[in-house]
Amino acid sequence: MQTKAATALYEYWTRRRGSRPVPLRSDIEPADLARILPDLFILEHSAASDPRFRLAGTRLCAQFGRELKGGRFDALFPADQRNRIARVGENVMAHRTPAVLLVEAVDGALEVTDVEIVLLPLATKGRIADRIIGAFAPLPGQAQPLSAFRHMTLSAVSAIDAASVPGRHPHATMPASVMSVRPAADLLGRKMGRVLHLRVFEGGRGQDDTRKA
Repeated sequence: MQTKAATALYEYWTRRRGSRPVPLRSDIEPADLARILPDLFILEHSAASDPRFRLAGTRLCAQFGRELKGGRFDALFPADQRNRIARVGENVMAHRTPAVLLVEAVDGALEVTDVEIVLLPLATKGRIADRIIGAFAPLPGQAQPLSAFRHMTLSAVSAIDAASVPGRHPHATMPASVMSVRPAADLLGRKMGRVLHLRVFEGGRGQDDTRKA
């Protein structure tokens, strides 16, 4: 992880989890995360199994120029990536496996900002993860966007070895699958080719302020 928000959230999530597979939603105290609270969000399953924003931090909403609460997380991405994004969210919950997404956020002036998103599973009760707490932050050294982000394009996604020692954050090995995204013309007419390094998960689909929901 490369951003302070992602690292701080992961370390907090690890402490609150303890020896359990995932922490409970009730274990998360917003006051403990005050410094990064504007960058945080919580996702939950919708009726269609596509994770939706249950809560979204004020800075995150401001960066997109609108309230994100209630909206679909995958809707922030191009149509040809939405199914993959939804499956990533579902797998984070179904397999209780944290993930890091690297994305390119495009603003209204067609400027690109490289962003890191961390997705960490939560449970409302018991051992079944049914929500995700996440952090959204531009990578260090990025220029201030000229206007609100219009959409994001996924560059890479990797699982995190949740058994790793806090502070080291090594990513889990991605041995099985390298999936290429179909090239498409970007907003400036250039051709873009992307390679996503994905861990293979069994199974498929079907399975402001961040306050307690």
